[in-house]
Amino acid sequence: MKAIVYTSKTGSTERYAQMLSKATGVPAYPAKEASKRLPRGSEVFYMGWLRAGSVSGLAGAMERYTIRGAAIVGISPAGNGDLWTEAKINGGFSDSGARLFYLRGGYAPDKLGRVDRLLMRFMANAVIKKIQAKGDAATEEERDMMGVFQNGGDLVQEEALADIVEWFRSGPHDGVLKATPTLDI
Repeated sequence: MKAIVYTSKTGSTERYAQMLSKATGVPAYPAKEASKRLPRGSEVFYMGWLRAGSVSGLAGAMERYTIRGAAIVGISPAGNGDLWTEAKINGGFSDSGARLFYLRGGYAPDKLGRVDRLLMRFMANAVIKKIQAKGDAATEEERDMMGVFQNGGDLVQEEALADIVEWFRSGPHDGVLKATPTLDI
């Protein structure tokens, strides 16, 4: 793997990328810097934050690099949506063989721009209502997520990278991410 390429809005994905770089010895670059440092077609691991059901910057990275694996950073307790269903059926791999991971990040509304803050407020309210409707049936993780949406919070944990670090060490990897993930939270 030539590099870890990432996009980060509030810092969670950047922190994960830096921790992963330290654990694997593979350099991590923000997407803009990577485009200046890495030639087209370079084999990379992509990390991006979940925004309105898509992974920020991933489509552009797929055009530029050979993405062998990806980690999507979001708030929900577990990734879901079509690509995650596909990956779960295939043991954590996309149909094209790329390894997919999901990491919990956090929520820092004060670091968002006005449009993103409004979008997140709308989504957060919908998620909070959905969890509240479950009453006692809501899981501890769902209640934690509700608290993060209500108060902001940091869910980044170095231990969450263990499976990714192991995957890096088990290389080489020949799968390629070919479909842009769509996710629900």
